[in-house]
Amino acid sequence: MLELTVEQWAALCASDERNFVATIRDDIVRDAPHFSDDPTLLDRLVRAYQDAKHMGFAQGEALDEFLYVEADVPEFYRKPAIAAWLAKPGRPIEERFEDVLAVARHKLIDRAQRGD
Repeated sequence: MLELTVEQWAALCASDERNFVATIRDDIVRDAPHFSDDPTLLDRLVRAYQDAKHMGFAQGEALDEFLYVEADVPEFYRKPAIAAWLAKPGRPIEERFEDVLAVARHKLIDRAQRGD
């Protein structure tokens, strides 16, 4: 049986995470080709992924969507109002993130209807 040191295990996990994020990056570029010109995209997504995991996100649609938003709005989750909302206790982080998205969508619709 293969035995790994703590350092080797950490390196393997980091590699798996970077591969996961690279796959999401490829999906983002497929959906929005203008991102193919962004040399910072993968590193930004890796940082956002690590931060999201630290906040409590689990693998799933919410984490994927979190990375898609990061591509469009770098470090959106560090903005004071969003960071405060995401840090509120009592509900899973994914639900709080969905609340943030719902508010953003509502504001975009209001602006579009007003012609802003």
